[in-house]
Amino acid sequence: MNGKNKTLLIIAIIFVAFNLRSPITGVGSLVSIIKVQLNLSGSAAGIITTIPLVAFAVVSPFVSKLSQKYGSGHLMFYALIFMAAGIVIRSFAGTSGLFIGTAVIGTGIAVGNVMIPSIIKSEFPLKIGMITGIFTTSMSIFAGISSGISVPLSKDAGLGWKNALAVWLILVIVTMLIWIFQWNLQLKGKNEFANDSSEKNVYKSSIAWYVALYMGIQSLLYYCFVAWLPTILQAKGINVETAGYYASAYQIIAIPASFAVPLLAVRRENQKLVTGIISCIYAVSIFMFLIANNTMLIVASVLLCGLCSGGCISLAMSFIGLRSSGAGEAAKLSGMAQSLGYTLAAVGPFIIGSIFDLFHSWNIPLTGLIIMAICLLIVGNKAGEDVTI
Repeated sequence: MNGKNKTLLIIAIIFVAFNLRSPITGVGSLVSIIKVQLNLSGSAAGIITTIPLVAFAVVSPFVSKLSQKYGSGHLMFYALIFMAAGIVIRSFAGTSGLFIGTAVIGTGIAVGNVMIPSIIKSEFPLKIGMITGIFTTSMSIFAGISSGISVPLSKDAGLGWKNALAVWLILVIVTMLIWIFQWNLQLKGKNEFANDSSEKNVYKSSIAWYVALYMGIQSLLYYCFVAWLPTILQAKGINVETAGYYASAYQIIAIPASFAVPLLAVRRENQKLVTGIISCIYAVSIFMFLIANNTMLIVASVLLCGLCSGGCISLAMSFIGLRSSGAGEAAKLSGMAQSLGYTLAAVGPFIIGSIFDLFHSWNIPLTGLIIMAICLLIVGNKAGEDVTI
């Protein structure tokens, strides 16, 4: 692939990244409005954010096989079609459509989650840190924009929550037009899928399990905040619109960490120190958020949590390339890590909502998230070891 085609591929990756979080992160800012209009309980509202994670978990193991059958370029384009269809169903097919459409969106996103790290490993093996940083930064930018503009679009612009969520269809269509130039993209070493035993080895590898657990725990933390941060902020006395801006800040502050952490991590012999520092800051930040009783402390804790979330997702994506020895193996590790990881993450928002319904307090859920940050420290110490499958 020549320099011009590489540039076009990077642009395509960036636009796919724009779509891998934005269609679902905006729901967190609107969940209180959706709950009222559709008369949903806290646990039912939590399911809205949990559904994409379940889709990630169910679909991810099959993506490498589908890539082998249809080709990476074709498969990614089909995934974008799923995202577009899901956005329409979610907004315009009633209460049941809210849940069904969210599942369809999650199916499309799951393909992108798995394919992009393996494409990076295939096409940019010497620039994994830089391209992964660009990829995760792009996700963070539009995840933040989605969280921040959803309430203003719904209330100030008078679109209502349905149309506020539907606007992301425009971005998906633009991405489809850009990705069409990658229609014939294939992973290098495609024959590895059929001729080696890497799938068996991936599931027997301890480092693969640690990467999967790291992916899962950081995802659990991230999606719990995406689902419930605005609601928790409102419980601390912040109005719904300001809470949406805080949720947007949580996403946007992740951008510098998303870009810088992979560049720093790949330059080290191992990533144990990097994961350790981020996990410790994460645990302290959530504790600060738990005890925060004034605006300054709330803002500081939200920003620190966002910074850590950006560092964690970029590390998790980097581990897929760093812990694998080829593109085919990276695709299988990506599928395994995201399937098992998101299975763990999927229970988070639902449990958080259920615990709040039971105790009518956010203290116990936040304490649980502190424990998860400590677990992230332990798992990250293993996932950061300088070994490959």
